[in-house]
Amino acid sequence: MGQNLVLPDRLLDDKKREILREAARECHVSGDVSPLALTALREAGVLAISVPREYGGLGYTPREVNAVVEDIAAVNPSMAIVAYLHCAVAARLDAYGTEDQKQRWFARIVEQQWLAASAWSEVGSSADKRSLSTIATPQPDGGYRLTGGKTFSTGATVADFFIVLAQLPAQTQATTAETSGYGRSNQLIVLVPRENEGVEVPAQALPMGGMRGSGTGMVRFTEVRVSPADVLCAGELTPQVIQLPHRLGLTLGAVSVGTARAARDILTTHLREKGLADDLESKRQLARLSLEIRAASAMVGALGDGAPHEAADFAYSVKVFASSTGQAVCSAVRGSLGSAGYMQHHPINQVALDADAIPHMGPPNHLCIDLIANCL
Repeated sequence: MGQNLVLPDRLLDDKKREILREAARECHVSGDVSPLALTALREAGVLAISVPREYGGLGYTPREVNAVVEDIAAVNPSMAIVAYLHCAVAARLDAYGTEDQKQRWFARIVEQQWLAASAWSEVGSSADKRSLSTIATPQPDGGYRLTGGKTFSTGATVADFFIVLAQLPAQTQATTAETSGYGRSNQLIVLVPRENEGVEVPAQALPMGGMRGSGTGMVRFTEVRVSPADVLCAGELTPQVIQLPHRLGLTLGAVSVGTARAARDILTTHLREKGLADDLESKRQLARLSLEIRAASAMVGALGDGAPHEAADFAYSVKVFASSTGQAVCSAVRGSLGSAGYMQHHPINQVALDADAIPHMGPPNHLCIDLIANCL
């Protein structure tokens, strides 16, 4: 654990936890991001946890970042996803950004509390991001003109800037040895403020089943000028930058552990209200769920402690295991609740749908398995 002034488990006070918990319930119905939840994250300093201290941030370690994400997910999985992806952007900027980029973009995050979102996925694009229709056309000044559309961009409706993955023109060939992986060498990654001319973000989020408070939406780029100073990487470095958060030990598995905790807490409350808290079989059931959660949490912790990793296969393994655990715990809790667990507005259904979303998030579990297989 780092020597931080604010420990990860104390970043959110009881008031902010309750704001996030209530927002999760409301947003599951409305499908909108809660302004109060976003304010709670900003006031807690969550947006600065992956920003190095020399740039005004909190400088949390990967294990500490995962702990914060898990803590948020235990009360609001949607906000945890938004926070995780924001931290992944900050991590990439820290590792691959120029000094000028770090000075400018970290100041926006720390001082202006700008929220980042990834604009990578596209309609018709494969999960491995190796075939994109968003094109970055080189300009004489070394910058680019960006044109294309992105979808399933988590946090898009409320983000202040985007990290965008785009294809270089057709004449730019990928390395011939590339037959699999995540991203390609004929792509680039750029940083684009939402306020730039040509950036269009529909106010309405996509009608998601789970993670309905995450502001997951679409982004359209029409002849958007990207300055040379805002190009994070291009060419053979691009796949490395894509995988960086995983090699650093950051993982969506932390969100899954948090959702599993939330499901277990729902069952604990149910048993207490039914006067079964001291029943031996109830205790055994909670113990079994706690063991599953601890196993997943231990994997997430080991991933953060062992970072940086030469390859990302361990991170992919953790993501698959933790997300599967989150789904399994939610299913077990729903079954234990009996008929109450199948009522439309019971909180377990919101948590379970949130848990079901994580295996489909980048990289989705089926791609994680393929990427792990490539490392064997």
